[in-house]
Amino acid sequence: MKTIAIPQFYCGPSGQKGLYNRQEVGLARAFAALGCRAVVLYPAPGAAAPTVENPEPNVKIYYLPVRKLGAQAFFSSWQVLLDEQVDAVHVMGDNSPGVPSLYRFCRKHGILFYSQLGALKSTSGHAAVRAVMDLLLRRNLAVYKKTPTFAKTPAVAAELQSLGVPCAGLMPVGLDTAIIPDVPGTRADLRRALKLDVDAKIFVFVGRLDAYKKPLDLVPLLEAAPDWQAVIIGQGTQGAELARLLAARGLAARCRMIPQLPNESVHIYYHACDAFVNLNDQEIFGMSLLEAMFAGCPPVARHAPGPDLIIEDGLSGWLCSTVPQLAEALGRITPEMGAAAQRRINEHFLWQNSAELALTLLPAKGNRHG
Repeated sequence: MKTIAIPQFYCGPSGQKGLYNRQEVGLARAFAALGCRAVVLYPAPGAAAPTVENPEPNVKIYYLPVRKLGAQAFFSSWQVLLDEQVDAVHVMGDNSPGVPSLYRFCRKHGILFYSQLGALKSTSGHAAVRAVMDLLLRRNLAVYKKTPTFAKTPAVAAELQSLGVPCAGLMPVGLDTAIIPDVPGTRADLRRALKLDVDAKIFVFVGRLDAYKKPLDLVPLLEAAPDWQAVIIGQGTQGAELARLLAARGLAARCRMIPQLPNESVHIYYHACDAFVNLNDQEIFGMSLLEAMFAGCPPVARHAPGPDLIIEDGLSGWLCSTVPQLAEALGRITPEMGAAAQRRINEHFLWQNSAELALTLLPAKGNRHG
C-alpha cells in the first residue's frame, strides 16, 4: 500500500481546523478511497508536542510544532516521513520558503516529490514582503524545474512555462464530497427554518472579510441590485467596516452577517440561496465556489484564475469584471444554471481526479524525484 504525505506550509487564518473545506484532508480521503494511505501534516505554531488524529481508515493527520514567520511555517524536522514510510509527498507549497528543505530531505531518502501549484508570485499587501517572497521564489523554482510540477489553473501553467519550469499538466483543486451533508427539503422549507424571506432573491457570500476577497464591494453590489438580499458568512479585518458601510447606506436590513459557521451549516445556506457571489479578482481557486456549485447554487464571479477555469460563462454561472456587471448578471441567473453547476463539479472538480493523476507517478518504489 502506497503512503502519500500532504504537508501544509501555510499557517494563516484560512484553512484551519473547524473552518471550511480543508483541501489537504479532502485529498487525503481521495487517496484512501483509491487504496492508499494518506498522512496530512499541519503546522501548529506554539504547540509543545505533536498531536495526531485518525479520522477514518488510512487517513492520519499530524499537527506538528513549527517555527512561524508571518503566515509561513518552517518544520523543524521531516522525520515523520520516515516514521510513516512515506512513498511520495504531494506539495502545495507555491512560493513557501520551506519547500527547498523538504525537497532535500526527499531526495536524500528516495521519496517522490511532486507539486500542485496554485500561485507563484506573492499576493501580500506589503510591498517589502512581496519583494522578499518573490526573491525567495527563485529557490523554489530550482526545485520545481527538477520535479513533476502540476498547475491548478491554466494561468499558473502559463506562468510556470514563462519561468522555465516544465508543467506536467493541469491538476485542479477538488471538492471533498465526503464531508458534504445531505440537505433535504425545498428551498422554501430551508428558508423558513433559517428565518429567511421565502419570496426574496438572496445571494450568499462565503469567505474571509479581508481586503483580497473584496468584501466591501458587497455595498455597491447591493446598491446596484436593489431587489436582492445577501447572506454574508465570514470574518476578517474588514468585517467591522463592512457592517458600518451597510448601516450607513441603509442596506443592513437586506443583509444577514454571520461571522462563522460549521461547514455543514454553510451548505444549508448554499441550498437556500439563489446565487453565490465571488468578488476576488485574484482567486486562485475557491473552495466555497466549488461547494456552492455542487449544491446547485449558481455563481456570479469576477474573472480570476479559479473562476475562469471552473465556471462555463453563461452555462454554469456568470463571469464578470465590474460591480455593475455582477449586479446585472444576478438578474440573469436561472434554475438551469444551478443544475449545470452541479454537473460541472461532479464531472471535473472532485479530489478523486487529482488523486488518480498523482498516482500515475508512483508505478513502483524507488528514487524518482529528479
